[in-house]
Amino acid sequence: MSIPPARSMALDILRRTLDQRQDLQAAVDTVLGMAAPGPETGLATELAYGYLRLRGRLDFLLSLLLKNPVQTSPALKRILGLAAYELLFLGGVPEYATLDWAVSLTKKRLGQTMANVVNGVLRNLIRLGPDARHADLYRTRTTGVVPFLAAWYSCPAWLARMWIAAYGQEQTELFLRATLSPPPVGVRINQTHPGAPDLRRVMQQSSACPGDWSCVLHSWTDFMRDAARNGVATRQSLAAQSIMGDLDVARWPDPILDACAGRGGKAFLMAELGKTVWASDINVFRLRQLRSESRRLGLAVPAFLAPGQGPYPLRIAPQTVFLDAPCSGLGVLARRPDIKWKRTPEDCAGLAELQREILAGAAGLLPSGGHLVYVTCTLHPDENQTQIQRFLALHPQFSLLIEVQTATDSGLGEFFYGAAMRKK
Repeated sequence: MSIPPARSMALDILRRTLDQRQDLQAAVDTVLGMAAPGPETGLATELAYGYLRLRGRLDFLLSLLLKNPVQTSPALKRILGLAAYELLFLGGVPEYATLDWAVSLTKKRLGQTMANVVNGVLRNLIRLGPDARHADLYRTRTTGVVPFLAAWYSCPAWLARMWIAAYGQEQTELFLRATLSPPPVGVRINQTHPGAPDLRRVMQQSSACPGDWSCVLHSWTDFMRDAARNGVATRQSLAAQSIMGDLDVARWPDPILDACAGRGGKAFLMAELGKTVWASDINVFRLRQLRSESRRLGLAVPAFLAPGQGPYPLRIAPQTVFLDAPCSGLGVLARRPDIKWKRTPEDCAGLAELQREILAGAAGLLPSGGHLVYVTCTLHPDENQTQIQRFLALHPQFSLLIEVQTATDSGLGEFFYGAAMRKK
């Protein structure tokens, strides 16, 4: 049989993401950009994201069913893992259809012997029945808290161990549970746009709006695509919007230098509040995207190339330096599940050192009374609370104004940390 396009696309996305280290959404955009629009592209996206969210659980199940899991090739494990996700979590696909494509694809790529292995393993997985979806199976087949959490909540053991040490087991389980479901779709309405009041009224009637100009959607509809195309709305994480409000962004003195601006998501949030914002980033491609956003939203945010540590080509000192710092991203695993399979403890240590350099560079820019605001999208004390404690100890001219982290019961599915400081 010919392999269904969705499965081929999903495997290509996983190859680009896990083998070539491409960001998951970029890999999705690349692969789907070469395909005709339709239901197959949606299924491919669901398969890729779902597999990466639950890869640890799927690998654990396969280790119980394979005779020699350590010696099984990565290519075979990936086909098995994708098929296992389909069998366990996509109820609309008949079991025979999943077995058919998985066995046929394995035969084509790896030969008849491996195809027989796939057939046998997947049939044994089906025989497990509901047990495969219940925590008791994983608890009874593991020894100790960390192996259980790693298997059931689908994460590397080092991450579970680190979070337990930092936050305790109860908090860790809440964090891990949040990583297994897609976060709500957040929308930011561009309050400077003439069409903003009308869109706000429509949104308040059809969706939850936790803020004056932010709303949550069940899906990104054609209506919202049109609104975004016209510059009235922007897709942005609700947790990202919330952390800015928690840090009292409306009271930050301007001009504001967004020194790690990326594509400008938070820079334009500030501009929509009427702030004078300058943006810089070390990446030329991201700056091009930021300038494109500036045109789409009709907001002037001057942007220039500079590393986060500086120096910055400025004639006038900013009154606020905002650092959306490069970080390990462990707070947004629900949206970017590939991160947990790529990140290492050594990566986190290197990023913490880079953050220290960026904070030190920003500190020297500010005049007396200036604000320094630091935000990450990670759950890692060395990049968050410990980082700010260290900075304040080394820079006694700064005092802490606000320190906040997204609450585990927020329902936002993602976790940000932020600290606002003032220079004496």
